[in-house]
Amino acid sequence: MELRGRREIFTDVTEITKENICEVMDEAFATHLLNATEIEYLQNYEKGKQPILDRIKEVRPEINFKAVENHATEITTFKVGYVFGSPITYVQRASVDLEGNTAEADDKAIAILNEMMFEESKASKDKTLGKDISVCGVGYRIVLPKKERLGVSAIDILRLNPQTAFIVKANDIYKTKLIGASYVTTSDGVIKMGAYTKDAYYELEKGKSGFEIVSVQPNLIGVPIIQYSNDDERMGCFERVIPLLDALNEATSDRLNGLAQFIQAILWMDNCEIDKEQMEQLKDKLGLLTKSEPGKPASVQYLTASLDQSQTQTLIDYLYEQILQIAGVPGREQSTGGNTGQAILLSNGWQIAETQAKNLEQIFSESEREMLKVVLKICSMTEATEVANLKLSDIDIKFSRNRTDSLLVKTQGLVNQLQAGIHPLVA
Repeated sequence: MELRGRREIFTDVTEITKENICEVMDEAFATHLLNATEIEYLQNYEKGKQPILDRIKEVRPEINFKAVENHATEITTFKVGYVFGSPITYVQRASVDLEGNTAEADDKAIAILNEMMFEESKASKDKTLGKDISVCGVGYRIVLPKKERLGVSAIDILRLNPQTAFIVKANDIYKTKLIGASYVTTSDGVIKMGAYTKDAYYELEKGKSGFEIVSVQPNLIGVPIIQYSNDDERMGCFERVIPLLDALNEATSDRLNGLAQFIQAILWMDNCEIDKEQMEQLKDKLGLLTKSEPGKPASVQYLTASLDQSQTQTLIDYLYEQILQIAGVPGREQSTGGNTGQAILLSNGWQIAETQAKNLEQIFSESEREMLKVVLKICSMTEATEVANLKLSDIDIKFSRNRTDSLLVKTQGLVNQLQAGIHPLVA
């Protein structure tokens, strides 16, 4: 399968109404199914269902090892742990906002917002969403008003399956999000879809002629389905190196085949006389009987050709190194000794990993702000007035990595900022 990232879904319609939503969803659903097929392939690939398992060997098919070196899982586990291993939190962005409110007033509201996220186990849900993003290239979540409020939280944060959720955008310069949709397929094969627009919620069913409206309800919170992306092309973290991963599986499998074929070498008998029964046994035991010119002596020997293991290992090491380098995963080489902590971070691919993580942070933060818009909208409709008074510009999204490296430098920097008069919350 040729993969080039997930497709964005656009429509020429500028406003979604009862009259055009079914037509728009019919066109969008066809594009979504292409993405869903690729997402399923990537999810299975990460689990270990890779093309080498379907390989057919023409010569000596009885010796056909199918070894999967599942480095796709290795890459995914590192990416998810490195970026989402520590909770993503919200902090005060500035000491004074545009309306003149002090940081202390907004800081309490942000503390309540963080408490809401803690109640919703957002850190764990971010990790699950991070795996979707890393494997599939895209991930989806929905934010809804809480059905039963027992604590501080006024929202429910739910993860949506990327195989059954998608976003439809306007085909204009603004790329406005017009529809957020998610669907299920019932046991009898009926597709039931929920589609949110800026002012309505539609329940649709797919019939023989396309989607049909089942019900329409007012929607006061906008489109609560948010799409997160791994990069600008919406490609998974190992998607670019799949050809190299397949080649590595081939090399490892052929290496095992070479070892097995050496052990199970064919016995060659030249100028030997055996009866018919012995001939059948010889065939079963992978033997070969030939006749040469008269007068030549008989010979019995194994036909062997051993694989050059050193050259094969060089190839495997090269493939593995290229996979890690392109995917932005640090190598496994040992430190040469005498390195400081900061120097190690600049070696063995850690700097590349950090650069790619920062790139993901920016893309993730854009979608996270979309989610916060929905959260603040819901809070404005409930009793969470302190959070509702927050502006999006008051909130900064904080990713935590390497929290204790160069701690002395960081603490000295904090002291210098405080002495220079910078507000403690900002410092």
